[in-house]
Amino acid sequence: MEKLTRFLDVIDRSYNGPLVDEEEFDLKFVAGGVKRVLQKYAIKFNKDNIIQQDDALIDRAFEAGLDFLIECGVYNRSTGRLIKFSREEIFEVLQSAPSEITIGEGPDARIYRTRKVEDPTPPQVSGGPIGTPLSENQYVSIMQSYWQEPILDLIVPGTLATTYGRQLRSNSPLEIAASWQEVFLGNQAAERAGRPGLSRMCVEMSISDVGHLSSISRGGFKPTDVHVVPMIGEMKTNHELLNKIAHSIHQKGVILGFYNPILGGLAGPEEGVAILIIAGWIALHMIYTPDCVESCPTHPFMFNSTGPQILRAVSVAAAAFARHTHLLTEFMTSPVSGPGIESLLYECTGMAVVASVCGASRILGVRSAVGVVENHCSGLETRFNGEVAHAAAGLDRASADQIVKRAISNYLPRLETKPIGFPFEKVYDLDTIRPIKGWLDTYARVKEEVSSWGLPLR
Repeated sequence: MEKLTRFLDVIDRSYNGPLVDEEEFDLKFVAGGVKRVLQKYAIKFNKDNIIQQDDALIDRAFEAGLDFLIECGVYNRSTGRLIKFSREEIFEVLQSAPSEITIGEGPDARIYRTRKVEDPTPPQVSGGPIGTPLSENQYVSIMQSYWQEPILDLIVPGTLATTYGRQLRSNSPLEIAASWQEVFLGNQAAERAGRPGLSRMCVEMSISDVGHLSSISRGGFKPTDVHVVPMIGEMKTNHELLNKIAHSIHQKGVILGFYNPILGGLAGPEEGVAILIIAGWIALHMIYTPDCVESCPTHPFMFNSTGPQILRAVSVAAAAFARHTHLLTEFMTSPVSGPGIESLLYECTGMAVVASVCGASRILGVRSAVGVVENHCSGLETRFNGEVAHAAAGLDRASADQIVKRAISNYLPRLETKPIGFPFEKVYDLDTIRPIKGWLDTYARVKEEVSSWGLPLR
């Protein structure tokens, strides 16, 4: 009832808040607001490092993000009004947010806990194709390759390239059909892997609200699954998204709020990306009543989260939340590289080390080939991503920074060539659903190399 009471207040503010033109919101409130707080709080990263280690800077960044949100608010595109909160309201909500939740059920249940900077406790690991289009005839096999990885605490499905042989159409009966197909095919993969109670994020197929409202109901996705609802960048929502939240609250589901700032544009430089992650995560807690939050800050041209500018922003945002809150936070590994290519594993190393060392509660990956090439994904890279995140737990930031720099030197020069790798059937045996020798050999070789850099991979 507490979530519903808070959410109804958000709806009231959506109708009663200040009317603002959307272009004015973008330029004055967001872009202008980011510039204002960057100057006011003297937020400037040390470009000699990837992982920022100045705690005074990190603390100022948290205060800057809070200041930005109080002045900016969140824009509801459905009503043209601002949803705003006071500093006192924000801290009351942050203090009442959970520091631990249970996801999944039965023997596959997992406890998701908060972490601190340089925390020796390993983060949770979530993984899957993360929205990558999957052909219907390979969907179950590809998803099984993730479900069978013991390191995964949470599954994140791909999307169906078609539904029953038909092109998916948003906000139509086909979206509902596809969302239920995601349930049924996911159940098959889970049963084949012997992990039917493992939690999964849902609903990847729900472009509008109709698929979400339909499949998160009797016989579909469960309350112990993770109900994902994004914010529109930058700092916007609408009634379709709020409809999803209203339904998930009444289903008593685990809610995850997702915010994805983009380098450049309204965010401005990498420092602005960090400010928007901080502000966006707080805004999600104020508006969506989530149990946990996630981000995949994105490069405007490569569409990845593994560029040096992005990783610096992640290091500051993750550490700011770990130092000032007990919130459950997660970052996504979204590389340019695809399966079968060693640069994919180096990109995983960069993000997984940064997020783990800087206090993220969970590491998500891998959205191989930035999730746009059909069937270019496999469970092995998610295993590697999780192993790196676990191994990095407890490292000091200075040592971790050296590891990340070495990883970047191994992948950054290659990204312009778009090394998207190979489709699933070229890196996994379709009969056994196991990696082929060549992909396993590449994995073993990179794992040994990264271990030699000081990362204690087993």
